[in-house]
Formats: sequence, C-alpha cells, structure tokens
Amino acid sequence: MLKLKSKLVVNLNLLKPQGNPEKLPIKLVHWLLSAGRYIFVVVNGLVLIAFITRFKLDADLASKKEAIEEQIPYIESLKPYEILIKETQLKLATLDSLKSNSPDWPTILKKIADQTPLSVKITTINIEIEKNVGTATIRITGQTQNNNDLTNFIMGLKKEGAFNEISLANIGLEQGVISFTINASAKLMALGGKSL
Repeated sequence: MLKLKSKLVVNLNLLKPQGNPEKLPIKLVHWLLSAGRYIFVVVNGLVLIAFITRFKLDADLASKKEAIEEQIPYIESLKPYEILIKETQLKLATLDSLKSNSPDWPTILKKIADQTPLSVKITTINIEIEKNVGTATIRITGQTQNNNDLTNFIMGLKKEGAFNEISLANIGLEQGVISFTINASAKLMALGGKSL
C-alpha cells in the first residue's frame, strides 16, 4: 500500500481581512438603508406635525384677532365712563388726603359750643392753623349781658382739656352789652388720631 503523505496545511493570517474591506460610502449607504430610514420617517413626521400645528395656530390667531376687533367699538364706547371714573377717583383721593391732613372741625366747634352759656352770643370764631407746629389759634368774639356768664365761659374753656393758653384779649361795655374777644390755642391732630 501506498502511503500518502498528505499534509493539510492552512495558513491563517488574522491581521489581514479575508474579504475586501467595505469602503466608507458603502457603509454609510447600508446604515442609511437600515437605521437611517427610521430617523428619516420620524423627522418627516415631526415636520408634518409642525406644519399642521402652524395652520391650527394661524386659524386660532385669526379668530382671536376678529374677536378683539369686534370688542373695540364697545370698549371705545366706554371711554367717557372711564374718564369719569378716573376723575371721581382723583376727587375721592384728594378729599381723603384733605380729610386726613386737616383738623376735626366738628369736634373743635362742639367743644366750644358745649362750654358756651345760654346768654352768651358768639358772633365770630376765627381759627388759624399752624401746620408745622400742629396747633390752632382760636379767636372767639361774642357778646353777653351777664359778667358771670363770660366768666363761666372762660372757666369752662380752661377746664376743657383741649384748649390751652386761654386769655381774654379784649372786653368792652356798650349799652349794657359786654363785647369780648377770647384767644386760645389747641393742639390739632388729623381725623385719624383725634386729640381734641
């Protein structure tokens, strides 16, 4: 028998590729055909959604603009009322500031009236306000036929805690009628915090 000496030898080089290497453009085409088509579909879907949304938003904007334009004549017809309301608010604010920055006149006059005897006739009351000092100078001119009533009037004003520096500035007697002038001062506070 014949001996066959056959050696089967396989030369394997792992560092060298066995086939032709794929070039970069070919790899890119394979990738575009496999995964790239899904990205393409998703991007086109987003573009279509944005396109349709744009039409919807334009329609909404047009309807809102029409609604606003329909309201313009109504709003313009209310302009005189707005002016009247602003004027009224300004007047109310002015009155409020005057009221809060001025003395409480009814209280001052009531305190004087409470101390006035029946036979004393007050002819004038002059009140001069010194805002920087916060006091008021009060000048009361009147007439009476009884000397005791004048004394009671002055004493009543002195007993009233709201008035100070009370003095009889002028006195005269004519045909049985005593004419007098009384000067006094009072500390004033605005209506918010009454000191009188």
